[in-house]
Amino acid sequence: MPAEIQTLLALAVVALTAVWLVRRALRHDPNRGCGGGTCPALSPEIKKLRARVKR
Repeated sequence: MPAEIQTLLALAVVALTAVWLVRRALRHDPNRGCGGGTCPALSPEIKKLRARVKR
């Protein structure tokens, strides 16, 4: 395979992967993780403590 074609293919793979990672990072999925403080695994005491710390 010529070096130019191999380079273009490698750059295309890198560009597609970068686009996929950026879209994945920017997409908001409320079912993914507990980042918003609405995680059902947190006890009410922890939620109160987090609210006090934010103030």
